[in-house]
Amino acid sequence: MNHLSTFFTSKAIIAYFSVLMICAWLFVPRFLPFIWIISGSLAVFSFFYFSSTLNVRWSKLNEKVFTRKIFLASLFIRIVYVIIIYSFYLIKTGSPFEFSAGDSKGYHGTALWIVEMFYNGIIEYYFNEYLNITGLSDSGWPMTLAIIYLLSFKNILVVRIINAILSAYMVVLIFKIAKRNFNVYAAKITAIMAMLLPAFIYYSGTHLKETMMVFLLMVFIERSDKLLHSRKFTFWNIIQIVILGLSLFLFRTVLAAAAWFALFSAFLLSSEKLMSQYYRVVIIVWLIISSFFIFSGKILNEVSGYVGMRKTNQEQKYEHFSTRTGANQLAKYGNAAIFIPLIIPAPFPTLVNIPGQENAMMINGDLFTRNIYVFFVFVAFYVLYKKKRLRKNLLLSIFLFSYLLILANSGYALSPRFHMPALPFLLLFAGYGITQTNRNFSSYYVLYIIGIAIVIVGWNWFKLAGRGLV
Repeated sequence: MNHLSTFFTSKAIIAYFSVLMICAWLFVPRFLPFIWIISGSLAVFSFFYFSSTLNVRWSKLNEKVFTRKIFLASLFIRIVYVIIIYSFYLIKTGSPFEFSAGDSKGYHGTALWIVEMFYNGIIEYYFNEYLNITGLSDSGWPMTLAIIYLLSFKNILVVRIINAILSAYMVVLIFKIAKRNFNVYAAKITAIMAMLLPAFIYYSGTHLKETMMVFLLMVFIERSDKLLHSRKFTFWNIIQIVILGLSLFLFRTVLAAAAWFALFSAFLLSSEKLMSQYYRVVIIVWLIISSFFIFSGKILNEVSGYVGMRKTNQEQKYEHFSTRTGANQLAKYGNAAIFIPLIIPAPFPTLVNIPGQENAMMINGDLFTRNIYVFFVFVAFYVLYKKKRLRKNLLLSIFLFSYLLILANSGYALSPRFHMPALPFLLLFAGYGITQTNRNFSSYYVLYIIGIAIVIVGWNWFKLAGRGLV
């Protein structure tokens, strides 16, 4: 199948409204506010409907035209959203930031502080003193914001427009990776889904670091993937990867560690002879030297510290989630044994009215789309296993599963923000899975939707019951 059939998309749309109505019926006093029903319905309908129709319309376009079209369409969608959501936040919250904004305002404030230090000629304090206390991880985005503010007179909207541009170009990168690893049909399907993915669009309109971080990740993966496929192990190709991989440590330490682990594993476990014995030795020595540099000092301390405290952190995090004001009292029972089996389709949408969770209710459609399209991820890995092609995509699969495993063992296993780096990889395999889906999978798809619908209803009961609202 070279396109996403309306059989699958129509069932997904029907499933969303069915689950919405079931939750409304079961939890009548906590009916989801109308505004979030609209946002969720728009996200689900536009993603599934246009993923199907645009794939049919654009299937005959040559790659150059398709690439240009997918970039411009992605950019248009994101810029329109950025402008609309900017105005929406101003009306609803009195500021251009999302509901209950914490990190967004924190990044904004830090960036303004860096700008002021620059104007006052004391910028060295940030690098020599402040970063010694706070660490490198999470410092990349405030520094990026500060540079943008210096060039744009502290204009917040310019940051969001840059987010839109980066997110749009990331769709092109995803297309290139999919084409190289699978085929052009899978690549087009994947690119169209990436163009329409609500999560990518949503984070373009925020001041959070996710868009920039995932963009850098995908540039790193695309360059690494091209290196492994082209076998052109030149100094310039390698230094690009090293610089990009190093930049990831400025955004999220464990993300960078997972990316480097995937690259090393793909390089060493590949069944193909990538190069002559001499060049293989040279590249291995170079990568070892680079890794010593990258994992030295503060970076190594942050990685080892996270690994050493991951169990304690998870227990403390969910204990905090269960004891804070308005918290879910059942959250303390969360652990890796529960999250690992659910980590691919999770997190699940909030389809009930919970005070103080406007952001969660707002993105309900985004999370539902993921719950559904991961069915094709399972299909992809099943087909790759049957065809003995698992080693052909080691870079992608090792990163996906290593990052999700880290996430399942953390205190953020069900946080949509922390799942963002996994989304491009889920789409890559989902796109391939769609091309391998036939009528034999139809009954499994229906059963999967029924099963996931039950899980979603149960999740919404869990959220209400833990707060004593049912």
